Amino acid sequence: MTDVSNEFAINATQAGLYMSAFFMGYLVTQIPGGLMADKLQPKYILIVCTLCSGLATALMSVIPGYTPGLLLRIITGICSGCVMASCSKIVAVNFAPQERAIGMGILLASPPFGITLANSIGNPLNAAMGWRKTFLLVGVLAAVVIAALLLFVKPIPKAPASAAAVKKPGMLEGLKVFFADPQQLILGLSGFMFMFVTVGFATWANTYAGTLGFTRAQGGMVIIAYSIAGIVGSCLSGGIAKRLKMSHKNFLLISLVLMSVMTLVFSFQRSYSALMIAGIVYGFVSYLPSTHYTTLAMQRAGDQYSATAASTQNLLFQISSMVQPAVIGTILDMNNNYALIWYSFFACLVISVVVSFAVKKD
Repeated sequence: MTDVSNEFAINATQAGLYMSAFFMGYLVTQIPGGLMADKLQPKYILIVCTLCSGLATALMSVIPGYTPGLLLRIITGICSGCVMASCSKIVAVNFAPQERAIGMGILLASPPFGITLANSIGNPLNAAMGWRKTFLLVGVLAAVVIAALLLFVKPIPKAPASAAAVKKPGMLEGLKVFFADPQQLILGLSGFMFMFVTVGFATWANTYAGTLGFTRAQGGMVIIAYSIAGIVGSCLSGGIAKRLKMSHKNFLLISLVLMSVMTLVFSFQRSYSALMIAGIVYGFVSYLPSTHYTTLAMQRAGDQYSATAASTQNLLFQISSMVQPAVIGTILDMNNNYALIWYSFFACLVISVVVSFAVKKD
C-alpha cells in the first residue's frame, strides 16, 4: 500500500479504497455464488473464479494509475466471493454428515493460513522484487491451484433423471429456505457478533500493542502467532467435538465462553511474553466456533441447499467485518481508551453466547 501510494501520489483514503473495493465485490457475489454452487458444478465455478482472480491479480503488475487498480480489485473480489460456497458444497458432498465438521474445520483453516502466509512472505517478496512483480507472482500461483482443481476435485454426480423430474426447485429456493428458518437467523446474529471479534483482533491488536510500548514488529508477531494457533484450532475443531461426543450447539457455546474469557485475559497482559502466550491461546479458541456455525447452517438447509446456506451465512458474518473498524474507531475517538476495545469485544461475545442458547441441537 505504501509503495503504490508513493508511486501514484494517492492519499490514505484512496489507498484504503483498494481494500474496500475488494470487499465490495466479495460481498456482492456471496449469495449468487451459493445459488450457482447448488445448481451448477462447483468444480468448474472454482476453476473459472481462480482463473479470473489470478488474471486480475497479475494485471495489477501493469496498472498505469490508481483507477485501473481499483477496477481490478473489484473484479478480484467478485471472483473470490464465489469460492467459499463452492468449497463448502464439495465438502458437503464428499463428507458424511457425522464427518462433515472435520472437513469444514480444515476448509475454514484456509483463511487464517492465507493471512499468515501473506504476512510472512509479502514483505520479503516486496523488498526483493518490488510491488509489481509481487502481484505478478501471486497471480501466476493461480495456475497451481487450477491444476490441483483439475486433478483432484471430482465433479458432483448428477441426480437421477427420475429424482430431477419429481422436484425442480427455482433458483432462489435455497435463499427462501434460509431466511424462512428462524434458527438460521439466530445463528447469523450470533455469528455476526463472533466475527466482529475475530476480525477485530487482526484489525486492532497491533495498534493496541503499540500503546503498551511494543514495536509494530512485535505486535505483528502476536497477530501471526494468533493466526497460526487459529489454523490449528480450526483443523482440530470438528475432531475435538466428535471425540468428546458433543453436539455442535454445545461445542459452540463452550467455545464462545472460552473466547470471552480469553478476551479479558488478553486485555490484562502487560509483558510481551505474556501477551504472546495469551495471543496463542486466544487464537486457538477463537477459531473453534466457525466450523460449527457453518456445519449447523448446512445441516439445517439440507444437502440440496448447503452451498446457499454457507454463503448466505458468510455474508451475514462478513457484514460485521465492514462495520467493525468504524464502530471501534468511533469508540476510541470518543474515549481514547484502548482497553475499551477488549471490553467491547467481550460484550459482543456475551451477546453471542446468549443468542446461541436459542439454537436447537443437531
